[in-house]
Amino acid sequence: MKSVMFSEIVGAPRRAGLRGLSPLAAYGLTMAIGLPLLVLVLRVADPDAPLACIVLPVLAGLALPLCKSAPGRLDVSTRFDARHMRATLDSALGGMGFSEVCAGPDGIRYAKAGVSAWRTHSISVRIRPHVLEVVGPIPTLRALQAALAGPTAAPPPVPRREALSNRETVAGAIQISDNAERVAGMAE
Repeated sequence: MKSVMFSEIVGAPRRAGLRGLSPLAAYGLTMAIGLPLLVLVLRVADPDAPLACIVLPVLAGLALPLCKSAPGRLDVSTRFDARHMRATLDSALGGMGFSEVCAGPDGIRYAKAGVSAWRTHSISVRIRPHVLEVVGPIPTLRALQAALAGPTAAPPPVPRREALSNRETVAGAIQISDNAERVAGMAE
């Protein structure tokens, strides 16, 4: 596509957590208050259970959000109106297993079909006059960029050593020996 340019894929800022806190602060607050509270509730529910049987599953559950891939942003710039790229974007994301969830005049949201509820893959597209701003998981954005760019021409093959003729090999060896004799003569 000659009239389309892609920006670099950069990390998108995550949404703020509880009342404007950063996501890391909200996660730390959840661990500091939520973890002891959950352990106390489970301990009251079953006082005879060993403490390790309560704490270890809770810690494993708190580690799940850390496994989620980081969100990224890709800008697709065009010389024409960006709304004309919607069909191309739909077909590229459809080929990757995404389907349109909701659409508005300035944005589209896609979700991957068949992904479990706790690990949802979604992509948000904001439409500006000459730019599509795509936000989603970074690996998915790399695949989308490759799909939108289309097939690229392979570079010409580099000739292997066996493909060189014997004359070229002998000529190279003579040149090396001549250069070595000149260097030796200069050193004296």
